[in-house]
Amino acid sequence: MLTHQLIPYLSEEDYLAMEMSSQERHEYVDGAIFAMTGASRAHNQIGGNLYSFLHAQVKNTPFRVYMSDVKLKIAQRRTYYYPDLMLVCSENETDAYAISEPCLIIEILSPATALTDKREKLVAYQNIPSVQEYCLVAQDKYRVQKYTRQPNQHDWHLSQYGKGDSIRFGCVDCEISLADLYAGVLN
Repeated sequence: MLTHQLIPYLSEEDYLAMEMSSQERHEYVDGAIFAMTGASRAHNQIGGNLYSFLHAQVKNTPFRVYMSDVKLKIAQRRTYYYPDLMLVCSENETDAYAISEPCLIIEILSPATALTDKREKLVAYQNIPSVQEYCLVAQDKYRVQKYTRQPNQHDWHLSQYGKGDSIRFGCVDCEISLADLYAGVLN
């Protein structure tokens, strides 16, 4: 979906001010900002399928689902990312443009971002106490990897899903088939 281009250092305050008026989105990692580029049609379709499914599941509940234009703020790391989808159930969220306590984060992999999503973001997301699940979704084949926080709060379990499988999201207790997740993208 998105490629990263390094832009010179900015303070957190300057980043937030710039982002409010920018035509492009940028992720911010402890002073470094990275310009984001557009998504493929497959990426967009998968994101739309997931958003529609999750939105229907949380309708009339305190949960909210957000797509890629809402930032994730990781205060202890001075970092802002734009995850593809986030599910939130927190009354502490007061920022109109950023979320800090998601329970579920989903990234749809692209060749340009896959390594960042699998390494840097995995570590960052697993250090957010509210995050219970982190999913990595391939866009070119039936493949989802889901990291689930274990009851001891320190360990994570990796589950992998392929064609014919369904994936359960524990924080809202719902399940989507990979056929529905990839509808309009893969046969």
